[in-house]
Amino acid sequence: MRDRLLGAKRVRAEDYLLLSVVAFALAVVATRWYLEFAGYPKVGGGGLHVAHMLWGGLLLVVGALLPLLFVGRRVMQLSAVATGVGVGLFIDEVGKFITESNDYFFAPAAPLIYGGLLLLLLLWVMVRRRVGGTPHDAVQAAIEALRDSADGRLTADDRDAAVERLRASRAGLPPAEEALAGRLVDDLESAEVTATLTSAGWVARGGARKLLDRILPTWLERILIMIGLAWAVFFAALTFVFMLTVDVDEALAVLPDATGPVQIPTEPIWWILLGGTSVLVGVAAAVGLVSLLRGDRRRGATVAIAAVLINLVATGLLTFYVAQFEAITSTIVRVVVLALILDYRGRLERDPGPDHLGAG
Repeated sequence: MRDRLLGAKRVRAEDYLLLSVVAFALAVVATRWYLEFAGYPKVGGGGLHVAHMLWGGLLLVVGALLPLLFVGRRVMQLSAVATGVGVGLFIDEVGKFITESNDYFFAPAAPLIYGGLLLLLLLWVMVRRRVGGTPHDAVQAAIEALRDSADGRLTADDRDAAVERLRASRAGLPPAEEALAGRLVDDLESAEVTATLTSAGWVARGGARKLLDRILPTWLERILIMIGLAWAVFFAALTFVFMLTVDVDEALAVLPDATGPVQIPTEPIWWILLGGTSVLVGVAAAVGLVSLLRGDRRRGATVAIAAVLINLVATGLLTFYVAQFEAITSTIVRVVVLALILDYRGRLERDPGPDHLGAG
């Protein structure tokens, strides 16, 4: 059904999508920081105001037209960046379009933007985890490999992967497409294509992985993860004590009325929800931390991932509402901790033996 409606999944689709997501996030952060630093200037005069949403729309048009007019991996990368920046500039002004007063500083705008980013990341995870694919995907991947060969961007590993995938899928193709698949295999293995092969880049050759292993050995990565989990437990304990001993209404009364032009929510329910999710994260982090200390590294890594994901989604959305874009720093820290845990679990899968701290 998906083949008939949308066609084959594009090779490196997850890479292009991740590029768009990163460009989206950087565009929103850079725009907000610039506007705050510059005092929220207006482009135009005499009643004319050129909103940066319009520049976002222009970049969206560019991102849509590039793959319609040109082919190649470089074009897809440029399209991904233009689309990501365009979406970022466009959605940054969402507050103007969900309020009667066209309020750019509408408090729920920040969590809405953050929620949009989370949805794109969820889509990236789904695309990245999708393995195998249909025989039609394999045929289109082989055709794209030939296109990369014509552009001088095909490596031996990419060629071999396309050939292996096509051979494994030929049995599921109709007779005409099976014959086409055989010709594609012959073309990819021909001397003409072999002569165009280029060497893999430093990252593809594993250079980045080897550098990271030297800079950040497994035992040090584990210590950093445990520090991050310990901090989450400590913060949760403070939050729990605060919620039990301090009157929320009295505490909110001493807060300033606004952070910049954006009003700080003063309803106790939002702060109670934020405190509750922080405590939940702390409990999960404590379980992960204890598992790591006891040497149950796989369970510890799995629980730690769950704790950070809850922190990024539930706590993150609430933090962006009550603290607005001041939550960017804490979000970056959470993403770094999540990246460390995911890398650590990947190392466990590649090398299931005990690390330098032992398995108690």
